Amino acid sequence: MSPMPTRSDLTTAFLRTFAIQGSWNYRTLVGGGLAYAMLPLLLRIHAGNPVALAAALRRHASSFNGHPYLCPMAVGALARVEQDGLEPEKIERFRTALRGPLGAVGDRVVWAGWRPLCFLLAIIGFGLGLEAWKAALIFLLVYNAGHLWLRLWGYRRGWQEGLNVGAVLTRSTLKRIAGPMMVVNQFLLGLATVAVVLTIPGLRGIEPFAGVVAVAVAATVGVGGFLKPGRISPVSVFLLLMAGAVWFG
Repeated sequence: MSPMPTRSDLTTAFLRTFAIQGSWNYRTLVGGGLAYAMLPLLLRIHAGNPVALAAALRRHASSFNGHPYLCPMAVGALARVEQDGLEPEKIERFRTALRGPLGAVGDRVVWAGWRPLCFLLAIIGFGLGLEAWKAALIFLLVYNAGHLWLRLWGYRRGWQEGLNVGAVLTRSTLKRIAGPMMVVNQFLLGLATVAVVLTIPGLRGIEPFAGVVAVAVAATVGVGGFLKPGRISPVSVFLLLMAGAVWFG
């Protein structure tokens, strides 16, 4: 059996995953970054066997794609199957099979779910009176807490499970929360619309009619976004953009 990577090797490889898109190109996509992140592990696994090391680097530097926050899962899992001595042909098939799930799950959970949720919370906070820099800081702290957790979770599970990581991803809560998170975002979009409208200079001073209208709009757009997201979301986006245009104008 190949030598087991040390804790230092595992830590160095994880830190390198933050640069996984650093050599992105149209030919190999993130393949070069994947091999770069795996290098500390491959050096340990194939210590004393330069031929096997060169072959592993060529294999993992070839075309690969996936969500950047879930690519650490691929780094851990692929290094584990290298350490377990899986045949090169099976590693290639496993590597190819990882691409789709890591991209699809990451896009739905992060780009369509987590990032909009954090952004909308920051907008609502701003509308409720937070200073702009505080609202931006809340977004950065909350968003990156989830971002860093996802990277670390994926890396650890990839290294622990190896060839079985696909089943782990399928059973994880990530796939189950993607849909509900987008529904919640529709509700928050309605609330954010009203929150931004209320920041328009002079609107808060129109009493009491403006307050009643604001509550009515909040209820209609917010609840409508929760119950009928496909129909109300264009209205919410339009109102949010118009409110922003008036505010900045």
